[in-house]
Amino acid sequence: MSIKLNKSVKNNTVRFAGNLTIENAAELNTLLMESLNRMDYLHLAFANVTEVDISFLQLLCSLHRTAIKEKKNLVLDDQRPEPLRQAVLAAGFVRQEGCVLSVQQTCIWKEGWR
Repeated sequence: MSIKLNKSVKNNTVRFAGNLTIENAAELNTLLMESLNRMDYLHLAFANVTEVDISFLQLLCSLHRTAIKEKKNLVLDDQRPEPLRQAVLAAGFVRQEGCVLSVQQTCIWKEGWR
């Protein structure tokens, strides 16, 4: 797994590469939570991801819920590689409605997965 963290004054972009699987879950969780704690806007990019399992999807869902509670913005890049798309579809994460925690009914699983 390779993770790049690009920081700027206005936003925080985390660029993922490699495997986003249970073997890396603890490290991924720490990185994601620390990144969200530092900034009000967090952008996740997945262009070079090769493998994804449900543990990573659960981390993203948890991160999104935390962002909502803390009134922060979490944005997933529009470029979603096939391993990520397949994991989301196979796990049944795609939703038609937004998260009940969000006033705007946002959900990271709502659009762009099919």
